[in-house]
Amino acid sequence: MSTSHSNLLRRLSARLLDALARSYRFNLTWREANRELVSGQQAARVRGITYGPPPARYGTAPAVTESEQAPTPRRDDGARALFVTARFRSGSTLLWNIFRHTPGVTAFYEPLNERQWFRGGADAERTDPTHLNAERYGAEYAGMADLAQWFDPAWTFRELYMDARSCDRRLARYLAELVARAPERPVLQCNRLDFRLPWLRRVFPHADVLLLYRNPREQWLSVQRSSSGAPPQRRLCPDETEDYFYTLAWARDLRRVFPCLDPGQHDHAYAVHYLLWRLSYLFGQQYADVSIAYEDLVRDCAGTLRPVFERFGINGGQVSTDAYAPLLKPLAPERWPSYASAAWFEDIEAACEHELARFLDA
Repeated sequence: MSTSHSNLLRRLSARLLDALARSYRFNLTWREANRELVSGQQAARVRGITYGPPPARYGTAPAVTESEQAPTPRRDDGARALFVTARFRSGSTLLWNIFRHTPGVTAFYEPLNERQWFRGGADAERTDPTHLNAERYGAEYAGMADLAQWFDPAWTFRELYMDARSCDRRLARYLAELVARAPERPVLQCNRLDFRLPWLRRVFPHADVLLLYRNPREQWLSVQRSSSGAPPQRRLCPDETEDYFYTLAWARDLRRVFPCLDPGQHDHAYAVHYLLWRLSYLFGQQYADVSIAYEDLVRDCAGTLRPVFERFGINGGQVSTDAYAPLLKPLAPERWPSYASAAWFEDIEAACEHELARFLDA
């Protein structure tokens, strides 16, 4: 075969492979853009049928009673797991660091984070400079590399809503392993469980849940990580590339359950952020045992945590203020008035509240 023919075949092969790659990326993008059309766990629930026993004649497993449905037994030491649920940039790392410095507690940092702390390496060592005196996010995961067999990276962005009937046995096993392996009282600080709390409550009925929340306007300024951010006059584009700390990615997944979160329905990204914050707060109010505000935690750490520790039986209800002092910094003055007027925020929030009330009442 001549050199010219060989070169021609190589070029044709390269073009064919490139076309196949583009086709794959196109189909993947198309599927993601139309996920609400793809059957999933949020499909209409089966109506008019209830659970009953299998026919005894075949000797299959007996019927399961309501009290037997929880697959996660309590720890041998009787310690109840505590799940901390919070939105991103709400002070959850501070609260995790406080629990980490509390006697009798093993605090796991963001178990569902895509960086997979149990793998070790630089990711488990590196910390965000905005997290005061936070060291080695993955220290508590040391020696747990085998957790990779249950971990699913899709948990970070997919199927973010789970009701009591949802099924994810890998997630249940992964969390149960952390609960079981913790040397002391397990505390799991999570930023990806707020819309999964109905499932969590069903699968971990003996666990406690603590909600941490923050002023949504201040939180909005904190999620804008890029230098450009989203000034008040910037309209939200359909192909927005700035994600605002997972805000748009979460909205695109959750819009199948909560259509009001669809970014295409809003002029400014703050509306999407506010609706996520508001829905997360509603979930927390319904499914958490105790709720605390970030602002209260910073202003009066001991006064805010004492009833929490007493309620959950942590450290005998004692707050180690000396141990927490290096982790705290004075509450910064509110920044949102320099971002936009109160009227600007109120107009967006009022429209969101109207849409939310209409949807939930319906």
